[in-house]
Amino acid sequence: MRAHLLGGAAAGLCLFAAPANAGGLVTPDFQLSNFSAPLQIDNPYWPLPAGREIVYFEVGEDECIVGSFVVTQDTRTFTGPYAGLVARVIEDREWLDEDCDGGRDVLLEDTFDWHAQDDAGNVWYFGEDTTEYLFDENGDPAGTSKEGSWEAGVDGAVAGLIMLANPGPGQKYRQEYYAGVAEDMGKVKGIDVPTSIAIGDFDGCVVIKEWSKLSPGAIEHKTYCPLVGLVRIDGLTGGPTTVTEAIDLGL
Repeated sequence: MRAHLLGGAAAGLCLFAAPANAGGLVTPDFQLSNFSAPLQIDNPYWPLPAGREIVYFEVGEDECIVGSFVVTQDTRTFTGPYAGLVARVIEDREWLDEDCDGGRDVLLEDTFDWHAQDDAGNVWYFGEDTTEYLFDENGDPAGTSKEGSWEAGVDGAVAGLIMLANPGPGQKYRQEYYAGVAEDMGKVKGIDVPTSIAIGDFDGCVVIKEWSKLSPGAIEHKTYCPLVGLVRIDGLTGGPTTVTEAIDLGL
């Protein structure tokens, strides 16, 4: 879930990375030949088999949000430098939960993300088609917005990485790049981190710091755990921390 509600990469990828402790930027060079089974997304930190649904719950200062992250059976193809690549379609939705009881009361956002895995085990991000539902001051519908949508290979947009095959401390990478629209970055903040949420305890987790120069001061720490994926998001904006946790891992 991209918080509306992703060891370096290995052989076969042309990468340049400074040593992990130097905080070097991992820069992938897309090669279609490195994607022999792009729909088989089994990276241990972000496994996405078709049919899986993960449900998230966020309690904010004055509202609660329910998020649904569904790995669909659908696929997506691309043009330009990414022609020939087939990606998995993920439907990522968020609802206002009016009574903070897990209800899906008012749809706020409906996004289709496009992921694929290379032969080294890195999970790539090829864009999103997002629809945000707008409301006026009285809470009445006021149209929709497609802001934040982008597609790799269109208008200079470049695919990024959501999860490295072998995350190492200090590694930094672009998660997406469409100038002025989508410029999220990721950095490995910790590995082998024990994590506890309401539905269970997990060991060996990886914590990824995410930020964008387009949203100064907005930082998220996302915790991914082996064989289950994203279990917790801590939103840091200078005020109270907003915590989003998985309440159903769909396993």
